[in-house]
Amino acid sequence: MAVDYDLVILGGSPEGLDAAAEATRLGARVALVCQGLDGRRSPLQRQGLLQTNPNDPLSPPTDSPLSPWQWAVQRATLIAETLTQDDWQQLMVQGVDVIAARGQISGDRPLTLTTPARQLTTRALLLATGHTPSVPDLPGLSAVAYDTPQTFLQRDTLPASVIIWDSAPLGLALAQNLRRWGVAVTLVTPKLRLLPAADPEISQWLAAQLRAEGIDLRLNADLLDVTAQPEGITAKLADASITAASLVVATQPVANLMELGLKAVFQGDRPLTVNAFLQTEHPRIYACGAVLGGDDLPAIARQEAHCALRNALFWNRQRIDYSTIPYALPTQPTVAQVGLTEPQAHQRYSDSQLLVARQSLNQNPKAQWRAATGGFCKLLAHRNGQLIGAHGIGPEATEWIQTVALLMAQKTPWWRLTNFSALPDSFTEILRQATQQWERDRWQPGGWRYDWAENWSNWRRSR
Repeated sequence: MAVDYDLVILGGSPEGLDAAAEATRLGARVALVCQGLDGRRSPLQRQGLLQTNPNDPLSPPTDSPLSPWQWAVQRATLIAETLTQDDWQQLMVQGVDVIAARGQISGDRPLTLTTPARQLTTRALLLATGHTPSVPDLPGLSAVAYDTPQTFLQRDTLPASVIIWDSAPLGLALAQNLRRWGVAVTLVTPKLRLLPAADPEISQWLAAQLRAEGIDLRLNADLLDVTAQPEGITAKLADASITAASLVVATQPVANLMELGLKAVFQGDRPLTVNAFLQTEHPRIYACGAVLGGDDLPAIARQEAHCALRNALFWNRQRIDYSTIPYALPTQPTVAQVGLTEPQAHQRYSDSQLLVARQSLNQNPKAQWRAATGGFCKLLAHRNGQLIGAHGIGPEATEWIQTVALLMAQKTPWWRLTNFSALPDSFTEILRQATQQWERDRWQPGGWRYDWAENWSNWRRSR
């Protein structure tokens, strides 16, 4: 049966844009239905604002009617608009039919989407609608005015104090940013530790960092009730009551699947699931990015989009492999990871098979020059040479984590890092410093390598 498109992408998320651009390069006829999303603009605006430091030299002119916070919001918005102003036009020039409307799945044979202006038939569909903030079931929450991290960053003014409930990565970044702006922040979470999916050492370090910055961190705390008071919003905990001018709910977001018409092709109300090819229960519908659940991690979403669209266009040939995809969290300093955590590695390998190296930024020249020695790098490897994980926190952690991810994808043994040609005055030098610990162990006196080299030298001297 003839159809209009090879692929329709439902959702103008950043990963949706990436998938549309790549699909046209592969010769496919593609339509992108935006679903009210504005591509990269909103994520870039949030990222820019969270990276803004009130002590930066880029401050508003003395005669500006804007407050420093308003200036920061305006600047982040302007930069985001500048970076994304040609996104949609470039897609259309490449041949993508960009439909700035909402669409619904309305039929299965052929796969059909209905928008206010037209109907689209397609051979395959890619869901890239991202996530939406979740509303937790908290007593009294429906009776108070609260923000999510996304809505809070659109405020014109900052409150004097904030309670942040739960610890999604965007909420952690917001807590740090607000503290730098002089806002009193209380972070309350029911979790035993921050970032449960991260390496435990990363979680401990980040908790210490938040407390050192003056954030009142309450771990393993139950929020019993929320009430509006004349002086603000009061959160009642098991052992205390906290009052602040504003409440931000930073719980784990949920998949944005509302009003997509999935009941037209899926049976029941089961959660959206995918296989290793990112194919849903419907053989011609694929999904990628935050619509699958979890945190909004752009690097993972982009790789999922790449994998899903190739399977949608050329049959299921490419399996998604998360073990070599690096990702970062928007904290200060940045948390970056790739591969297994240390507990996961201990579950998979015996202690005799596992190598763990930890290197502090305190020994890095550039970190010392910048007075930014807070942070570390942890490398995990198998004794056969396979790199299986890397975790770090610190300035430019995203840069050296990508180096490790590339080596892992190419199956390069860890000992190649020992002589890695990193610039001595760069943060990436930390990788060479870390693997030198393992190299020294390999060449300990009494080991076959050292004995062989010593015998070789003895023989050379005797000639």
